[in-house]
Amino acid sequence: MFHWLNVSMTRKISSLSFILLSFLFVVIVYSAYQSQRIYKEMHEVAEIDVPLSEVISDIEMLQLKQHLLMESIRQQGDAFFADASIHANSVKGFDEFSAQLATQLDKATDILRTGLGFGSVRIKLMDHQALMQQISVLHEHRMNFDRLADIFFAQQKPSLSSVWTELEKQDAALDTQADELLKKIDLLTMSVSATVENQERHFVTMNAILGLSAFAIGTYLTLYIIITFRKRIWSLRGQIESLHRSIVVDRSHLPTRQTGLDELDELETDLKALVKQFSKEMHNRDEVETQLIELATRDKLTGAFNRHKWDEQIKAELALANRGHHFSLILLDVDHFKKINDSYGHDVGDNVLKLLVTTLRKRLRETDVLCRVGGEEFAILLKDTRLADAATLAEQLRKSIATLKIDHIPHFTISSGVTDYQDFDDQHQIVKRADVLLYEAKGAGRNCVMVG
Repeated sequence: MFHWLNVSMTRKISSLSFILLSFLFVVIVYSAYQSQRIYKEMHEVAEIDVPLSEVISDIEMLQLKQHLLMESIRQQGDAFFADASIHANSVKGFDEFSAQLATQLDKATDILRTGLGFGSVRIKLMDHQALMQQISVLHEHRMNFDRLADIFFAQQKPSLSSVWTELEKQDAALDTQADELLKKIDLLTMSVSATVENQERHFVTMNAILGLSAFAIGTYLTLYIIITFRKRIWSLRGQIESLHRSIVVDRSHLPTRQTGLDELDELETDLKALVKQFSKEMHNRDEVETQLIELATRDKLTGAFNRHKWDEQIKAELALANRGHHFSLILLDVDHFKKINDSYGHDVGDNVLKLLVTTLRKRLRETDVLCRVGGEEFAILLKDTRLADAATLAEQLRKSIATLKIDHIPHFTISSGVTDYQDFDDQHQIVKRADVLLYEAKGAGRNCVMVG
């Protein structure tokens, strides 16, 4: 028991739900079983006991008619034998009585035999079997009565004889047997009805007990879920508020708690506010990370990419080139840059480098990568560019710089070495080849482009 109290809420709810569902399953199975049982018992009453009662009622009516015939013969006395018409009508009446009584008895026998044969009789089985014997006895009395009636009507005596006396005795015995059969059927029907009523009462009682048990378990489960749920939600809201306070420095920006809502709406509101705050913090973090990346990959003076970015980009392009891509490289520097620094000062020299980068960017594509790899030395990585196109671009860049006329900045020129990727090149080889071409350009008088 104590171990169960310490398990997770999910397992507790699952256990209580299982018990509740088990009770409901028992209620359903029990209801189905009892309903089927009561249906069969009602079917027995409707198909056997009620038809038997109807048969006996018909037999009573037949016996009433027979009594009237017997009384008519008794009152007529000797005149009965003198009048042939009355005699014939009486014979016909007795024959009809015998035939109809035989039909009703056979019908009752068939009803009982069918019920007993197909297992429809479930209540008072022995009593139903006894009815079969009682009907057989009644059948024998009918046959005896029919035999005596035939003898009586066949005689030619002008007065009632001893046969009439026997016939009256047999009629009385027939009445007695019919009355006993009717009483037994009445008692049996009442007994079956009482049994069915008890079954129904027991069914209702058990259903009520099981239903109340299921209701109690369901109520406890509901209250347990609600109380536990509220505790967990308030705990979560407290943690969310603490997290808000740890994130938000300015207390005036703390979200206000919504009132008039249910716990889930309040929790949803708090979570939305928390997610919004986290999104804002992540956005600020992304901006800071972007700035840090810019600081880590950009040259502080010129804004061009730095040496670290250069190494990263050329390695990536070499990897692509080994899979079929192509690129070119321009390596350039400012001619006589030391002389500019010495003559005009480092501030002017810095402005020259800034102007150089600004001018180069105007001519380059967004996919081209401009990096400062030394003091006055720059490298341009031209993606998906052949050597001829790279040489044309290098010449255009040289002319753009050579024709610049900016106040407070001395005239300057650049020299460039241009090469492209060749099979099995690595970083050292392609950079070395461009560097050699750059020195050749300087050796050729500067302000020129060497391609190779």
